[in-house]
Amino acid sequence: MGELERSETAAAVGVLDVVAYGIVVLQLALAGAKLRRLGEQVRSAYSYVEGCSASVDRLADAMAALDVDPDTVSEHREAAAVMRRALAEAERMAAVAEDLALGFANASATHEAEYGPVAEAARAMPVPMADARFYGNR
Repeated sequence: MGELERSETAAAVGVLDVVAYGIVVLQLALAGAKLRRLGEQVRSAYSYVEGCSASVDRLADAMAALDVDPDTVSEHREAAAVMRRALAEAERMAAVAEDLALGFANASATHEAEYGPVAEAARAMPVPMADARFYGNR
């Protein structure tokens, strides 16, 4: 392989490294955004459960006031409690998704802060980059 071919190959590898950097930053940001939306979707999907549990509690109170048998009243109260536990679990799931989203956003920002100037310098170099192996141990 001639010197010109080696130089062109090194430049192509350098460009691919810069492109890979951009892809990593973009993928981290997208993953964070998707997780944030997931948290919002979980909350909105389960928000109606709170109203349902309150409604079932009111129904149990009304049944108790009408002297409906205690087992039936108890079953309704238990159903409302199950709904509230499901709601609490959904809230925990949404919070975890949001924590993960924040982690991905932080990883993206950190990666960009640490390697962004390097990628920009590589992109702006007036000469072809050296073979990527040259930079591998830096």
